[in-house]
Amino acid sequence: MRDSNSPSLFVRIAEWFLILLILTTWSHAAYGQSFSATAGMGLEYFNSPSISRYLAYQIGGVIPGTYTTAVQFVVGADYQILHDWEVGLEYGYITRSVSGSNNININYSYSLPSLIVRRTTEGDGYYFRYGVGIGYHFGTFGTTSAYSTNVTNYYADGLGFKIDAAFDTKLDKNFYARIAVDGRGEFVGTLKSGNGDALTYSTYDGNNYQSHPVNMNFSGVGITFGLVYYIW
Repeated sequence: MRDSNSPSLFVRIAEWFLILLILTTWSHAAYGQSFSATAGMGLEYFNSPSISRYLAYQIGGVIPGTYTTAVQFVVGADYQILHDWEVGLEYGYITRSVSGSNNININYSYSLPSLIVRRTTEGDGYYFRYGVGIGYHFGTFGTTSAYSTNVTNYYADGLGFKIDAAFDTKLDKNFYARIAVDGRGEFVGTLKSGNGDALTYSTYDGNNYQSHPVNMNFSGVGITFGLVYYIW
């Protein structure tokens, strides 16, 4: 069972980026290598087959296996390791809410911290970068009802992968505007409550009911818009 007194995932990620900021600032002062920090938001267009089947079962009106959109937030920092190569940490957050005619509300989200390696090309007033990343990711799935104040939460975790490309155009000496696209493959795993019970839904094959566990695996593509601050 999860300890309610333990630091939240957001707090742990914030600590990671504080450490990264201290290290990269020191490295820049000591060795002159550049680094950048970015923040942005956008949309993720994704398909989580298991969740869509659960939603179709639980609230109706959802076509299993279809793609949907969700809000995406991204913050990160990249450090120059060679002339045209960077390594960075990124924290992505995807969230979506669904309501049904039966007064059930479902909110689910993904926390996606990743280590990313990128190739960078510099031009006159712009940067173009592309790369690949991997991370251990986390999912949260909560259900509420208009007839009860209880909130049932489930959790999942597992590996995730991404590819991305970004175009940064100069706004000021150190500030750039960014547009980025990404592709994700997530293997976040089966949703379980704090005491280890799996979230399930049932299907009927004409003779028997079958129970199916729900996982948060998904594939998707996204677009984000943001700002980048460079230190050389």
